[in-house]
Amino acid sequence: MDLALLAGTWISAVAQSRRQHRKRHPARLVTPSGMNASRSESSKLVAPEKLVPMSSLGSTGWWLVRFVPLLLVIIYAFWPTLVWAESTWRSEPDYSHGYLVPLLAGLLLANRSETFPGVRRRPSYWGVSLIILAILMRFASRLLYMDFLDGYAILPLIAGIVWVMLGPAAMRWSLPAIGFLFFMIPLPYQAETLLSWKLQGVATGLSTAILRVLGQPAVSEAHVIWIADQRLMVEQACSGLRIFIGVAALACFWAASIQRSWWDRLVLLLSVVPLAIFVNAMRIVAVGLLYQWVGSEGKRALIHDWTGYCMIPAAFGLLWLLKCYWQAVYRPVEQATARDFVHGLS
Repeated sequence: MDLALLAGTWISAVAQSRRQHRKRHPARLVTPSGMNASRSESSKLVAPEKLVPMSSLGSTGWWLVRFVPLLLVIIYAFWPTLVWAESTWRSEPDYSHGYLVPLLAGLLLANRSETFPGVRRRPSYWGVSLIILAILMRFASRLLYMDFLDGYAILPLIAGIVWVMLGPAAMRWSLPAIGFLFFMIPLPYQAETLLSWKLQGVATGLSTAILRVLGQPAVSEAHVIWIADQRLMVEQACSGLRIFIGVAALACFWAASIQRSWWDRLVLLLSVVPLAIFVNAMRIVAVGLLYQWVGSEGKRALIHDWTGYCMIPAAFGLLWLLKCYWQAVYRPVEQATARDFVHGLS
């Protein structure tokens, strides 16, 4: 008993002496310049820079004076590329959604305005690296005759300007909207051809299988479906590329808009490929069945066109139902602490 009492007294005395020593001699940190700094001073050295709202640095008109000239310079520099992209939107049905992409990107920024982190008081010159990357991409597009690369250079250029003027936090906040602009640039010809070819083959095989399930004597040969003695050609325009790109753009927009976990967003994005293939296959099946009842070429052309018009809304509707179902089944779990439990009892 005496030994335990002596040990406890000795431990308390040692602890008290250490506390007194810390008060008299606070911890010091040697900085690269060789100067000593206390712990409180060192924490100030490594503390992140405080961000401020945009309104504290100037009025809306002041920001417009800064950004509008930059926007005009970008439009002037990329005018040939923008004209090429607009002509593709107008002439190619697969890219007719390009007119809506900038508007949806702006809507995406508006939806995320409540989470805007703020801006830096000083320019962030690390963003110049992205601007240099955009310039190099433009040079490569001219040397290699790749127009699509010139279009994709807009993305790092905008990200670099935001990084320089507003800071890295604002750049990360705007990345979903900047990345969404990817869908307004037409795909490279080689990638478009390869993707269309693959989608044609998958759509042909799946449509043939569905027709057989429905009791039709369907046989596929390359990209041709034979239903009895009728020949149904799955052309490149019917490959489903338009619906694939449109559904992918909508899925990315929803994934960036909803306040869900990364797993929920990943499920939404991964559903694009099977959903687009399924809807396109159902269109081919509908055309094949209706062609057996209609022999007029004019009526067949009308059936072909109208089934194509209904394909995009049907795909969007299925994607919306999938999103609603996933949000209803897998709801986010609210985490409660012991303090919340105590307040709830009181």
